[in-house]
This record gives sequence, structure tokens and C-alpha cells, in this order.
Amino acid sequence: MPHRRRDSLNRLAVVAAIALGSSALAQEAGGYSAGPGLGSPDYQTTVNAPRLKSPTYTQDRLFGSTRFWKLDPGRYEVEVWWDEKFKRDEPNESLLKLEIEIGLTPHIQLDIYQNFIISEGQFDVEGNQIELRYAFASQYNEIPWNPVLYLEWHPRKQAQDRAEVRLLMGGDLPAAGVWAANVFAEGNVDYFNASYAEGFDGEFGATASVSFPVAGDWLRLGAEVQGGVDQHGSPRFYASGLVGPNVLLSYRPAGLKLTATALFGIFPEDPVCRLFVIAGWQF
Repeated sequence: MPHRRRDSLNRLAVVAAIALGSSALAQEAGGYSAGPGLGSPDYQTTVNAPRLKSPTYTQDRLFGSTRFWKLDPGRYEVEVWWDEKFKRDEPNESLLKLEIEIGLTPHIQLDIYQNFIISEGQFDVEGNQIELRYAFASQYNEIPWNPVLYLEWHPRKQAQDRAEVRLLMGGDLPAAGVWAANVFAEGNVDYFNASYAEGFDGEFGATASVSFPVAGDWLRLGAEVQGGVDQHGSPRFYASGLVGPNVLLSYRPAGLKLTATALFGIFPEDPVCRLFVIAGWQF
């Protein structure tokens, strides 16, 4: 056999062997005869969908005594509170609060208050309040009842400092209604041996509230109830109960809101009426 013909056959045999070997490897690899090159980049696509906003009514101060949900991230609200206790046999207690609310993250809202007291015609600094809300869900209605943990630290100028913890719950009702409920515990946390100290002065209980629109976004009406036990600055606990109407007025184009709640005492140690009036501007 001539050398040229023998060389050609040898080349064909080598090519055939390579082809057969490649085919066998491809079958073991899953049937693909070629894969990505060693230098091919590993492309990945990340889709950032816009986060859903909470319904408009969840961003309002719907109630005077019951907290509900939280502000969305990047939302702010400035509020002025008037909190008046009309007592039976003692002078009224008047408290003026200036507050800013900040929606920090999908789970966290921070509130900061500066409080002033008006007693017997005297105007003075009462103290501060620092409140933190932690929502267990990042979006409204992601978890049933929309649970939120509420923590408050209340340093006071001329009295014992106080602290409060609440579990906030709430949700939707038919006809665009809203319900909310809180379980709370509050008490003094320091200076128990001071000459002016009231001791623990604890308060434990629950609140429940409902609200329904009666004129679109302009007007909502509802009711609130609060029950539990309260020491009222004394060594013993007394039954406590308050109930009354609630109203929310809002002007959405300017972000303006006005909330009012009048709670009437049921038991002798309760105030005759506790009035909350809250004016807010959200931006």
C-alpha cells in the first residue's frame, strides 16, 4: 500500500476515533455535544419589583387610644396632640404633645414626642416619648391580623419614668371598614424610693376600635372601647373601662388630618371623660 494512502487512512481512523469519543462523552453528559466555554460569563437577572404601598387608611391616625399598623418606608407625619382628662373630684390633667412619625423600613416605624403639661394654669415641660413599632410582616395583610410589636419609653421631668409594651392588631371589615385591637401593659420603671414616687402605678388592659367611611376619604366615623385594671397612682388595682365615639377628617391633597376621640369613664375611679384631639400633616 502506498505511503500516501496509508497516511490518509490513518488520519481518517484518528478523526473517527475522536468523533466516537466525543459522542460517548456527550451522551454521559446528558446528550449535549457541546457545552458553554470555559470563559463564558455566568449571566444572572435580578428583578426588583416595586414594593406595594399600604392602603391609604392604614397610614392615618384612625383612633385616639388604639394604635394600628405603621407608616410605609419614606413616609413622615407631624402631629399635635391635645390629651385632656376631665376628672370627677380633682383638677383636670391637660397634656400637649408634639410628635414626628418616621417610616424607616418595611418593618420599622419610629415616633418621637415632646410633651408639655398644663396644670393649675402653669405650662411646663412634662417629658418625652420614644416609640418604636416593629411589624412582623413587610406588607399589609401579608400576615392575618397584621401584628405589630409596639415599645415605648417615656422619660418624665418631674415624675417617674414609664415604659409601655403593646401588641397591635387590625384588619379590614366590609364596606371599607377597619378594626383594630391592642393588648397593653404600662408602668413606672425607676425612682421607686424617691419622696414623690407613686410606686409601680401599673395599667394593664386591651383596646378595640372600628372605623367606617361615611363621605369617601373626607370623613370616617367609629367607636373605641378600653378595659382593664389601673392603679391610678395608688397601691391597689381598680377596674377601668372607657368607651366613646371617634371621628377622622382628612384632606388628602394637602396631607392634612384631624382625629378626635371622646372616651367616657364607666367606673368611679375613671375620668368622667378623656378627650383626644390630634391634628396631623403627612408628607
